[in-house]
Amino acid sequence: MCGIAGIVHWAEQPDAPERVERMIAAMHHRGPDGNGCWNATDVALGHVRLSILDHSGGRQPMTNEDGSVIVVFNGEIYNHRQLRRELQSLGHVFKTDHSDTEVLVHGYEAWQEKLLPKLNGMYAFAIWDQRRTRLFLGRDRYGIKPLYIARGRNNTLIFASEIGSIHTSGLVEKKASAPAILEYLSLQNYWGETTLFDGVLQFPAGHWQTVESQRTRREKYWDFSFPRSCRLSMQDAAAAHRDILEATITRQMDADVPVVTYLSGGIDSSAVTSCAQRQGRVPRAYTCIFDLEGVGDDRIVDEREFARNLAEHMQIEHVELELPQDSLTRALDRTIRALECPQMGMSYVNFLIAERVAQDAKVVLSGTGGDELHGGYLYRYQAVPRADDWRLRLKRWARWMRGRSDGDAESVFRGLLNFPIPQHELNNALTDEFRAEAGEFSIRDRSRSLFAQCPSSDPWDLVMFVDAKTYLHGLLMVEDKLSMAHSLESRVPLLDNELVDFILDVPWSKLCDGHKGKMLFRESVRPFVPPQVYMKPKMGFGPPDASWYRTTLQKWIRAELSQEKIRARGIFRPEFVRNILEQHFTGARNHVAVIWSLLSLESWCRLHGMYGGNLDEKGKGIATAA
Repeated sequence: MCGIAGIVHWAEQPDAPERVERMIAAMHHRGPDGNGCWNATDVALGHVRLSILDHSGGRQPMTNEDGSVIVVFNGEIYNHRQLRRELQSLGHVFKTDHSDTEVLVHGYEAWQEKLLPKLNGMYAFAIWDQRRTRLFLGRDRYGIKPLYIARGRNNTLIFASEIGSIHTSGLVEKKASAPAILEYLSLQNYWGETTLFDGVLQFPAGHWQTVESQRTRREKYWDFSFPRSCRLSMQDAAAAHRDILEATITRQMDADVPVVTYLSGGIDSSAVTSCAQRQGRVPRAYTCIFDLEGVGDDRIVDEREFARNLAEHMQIEHVELELPQDSLTRALDRTIRALECPQMGMSYVNFLIAERVAQDAKVVLSGTGGDELHGGYLYRYQAVPRADDWRLRLKRWARWMRGRSDGDAESVFRGLLNFPIPQHELNNALTDEFRAEAGEFSIRDRSRSLFAQCPSSDPWDLVMFVDAKTYLHGLLMVEDKLSMAHSLESRVPLLDNELVDFILDVPWSKLCDGHKGKMLFRESVRPFVPPQVYMKPKMGFGPPDASWYRTTLQKWIRAELSQEKIRARGIFRPEFVRNILEQHFTGARNHVAVIWSLLSLESWCRLHGMYGGNLDEKGKGIATAA
């Protein structure tokens, strides 16, 4: 796990090596164990290393024997030993003992762009081909590892694991993107290549790209498909799933340092922890719990008893971090700084538990991804009727949605995904000046475009497809940024390629029946998790912020989102924010998602000098507006 950076400049930026050195210094937290740079006439590459595999031999940038292929790589290749054997059989000679990075060097020599479908892992890498004077970029299937690109001055292309590194190059102006802010406020997420910084884009998951002086080519090498052709009985499918899951955990515990686990108390993290323990790699498990004094209905988010039950059942060391009710006041800016762009969910909790784990370990296994591809979001599927003929299904779905919402299907779809500010409220929420700057954003058009890309006509496949492309990708960005801020590698075994491929082939009758979700997953892990965990419904992981906002945090939130600050920013109408806060504080409405978005954007503006920058208590700007 590392950070990568580079500038391709075609001999037009002679100080590129010095700029790359500054770029990797800005990502020291991603790789405190070492760093390295390499440059030639047309390119400069840099790398910071968090040493997990092959401490002595895995240094980067790494080259082949004659120095014609150079790689910088962030991530882990879990099938690197198998690929190493295959490449050795083709005559390739390896100079490291077991570095997964070197597999990329020789794999590119042997297969070029056909290397990527062979990789099982989480990765973002850049390969410079000196013979062809060509850059080759690749990112994993699901977007587990981040990669950003931008066009800079002097015909340069800049890439890095973090946006701040790109700005540190000095070749790309740091400027807010009003259209992207509108997208965030509409989705609490980013559904494409957008970032909140103008000119900086996310490199898309499942793609590769070549960059030459006169030509750029990008192609998709993998996407979700839903063959649903598995004909095994439930019992046999569960056994097959269990075998794959245990093989996955074996692969993903491959490290030259201790590996620990998150244990929220849900079935995903419980299954991962149990599998690790069953293989004789007894982990230490970490649970985040919350101060529940005075908490109302949202106390259900606390799963401590389930986590304790599992830890006792497995007789493993269990570490709890209890967050006080004012944690957000001290963690908001640190979380938003790490995220770079505000994201969905009250992710400061993820930041704080990662900080605690990083005191003891370099690698943690997470349960992220279990719900999205195993049919875990039951209420989504309950909202979408199914029938034998897909055209009839879609017609019934549209009629049902209109009947439930007194509007079109898009309004219900947005409601299911908990978007913070409904589109019909944007004019009341945002100032005329900001709306003019941001332009238009249509959730209807964006969601229709996503549905059109789905290779299946089954409505539940459509929902799963959109979840994986949007919600899951957002979760993965949070997972990476908030762990790597503390030099902690977070692995996501439930997104192992073999496991995902198997699940996408399993019919819905074994995943979800409209009454129970994750049916196959539950049967798979039933032999080694306690009944209380196996049977428990989906609860989700997050703090009881709805209650905390109304009590302990109310005074602080009022100050953070004061009318003076809101007016000075010029993004929101002060009366909209005032009404949102009053409705929430009085208990009339639950606006926790909107308030989180408002607080996150306020922090982002303050940290990055946008829309007034760091405002004092009177709402006067210290920094220039974007």
